[in-house]
Amino acid sequence: MTSNPRTDPVTSMTADDLRSPAEIFISKGIGRKRNALGYHRFDTAAEAIDFAVEAFSDLGAEGLVMTVDDKRFNLAALRALHRSEGMAAKAEMSDPAE
Repeated sequence: MTSNPRTDPVTSMTADDLRSPAEIFISKGIGRKRNALGYHRFDTAAEAIDFAVEAFSDLGAEGLVMTVDDKRFNLAALRALHRSEGMAAKAEMSDPAE
């Protein structure tokens, strides 16, 4: 999470977070024109993480931010989440309707 650099994104992302809607904001500007942003909305954070890591592999860590509820994750955090074995397991945990 970007709000506290000591927080491990892998442990702070819950199964509910992975199933929650997520938004991604991408900085498209270079140099002085950093005010242009790209925006994507996803049904689940798991989909957003996959998209961000695959589509923006060459982007710097601070060039992209994903928000889920009140949590914010930069691209470095998303890469760590994507690499973690627990992410897929968390996303497939029991159905929230049970």
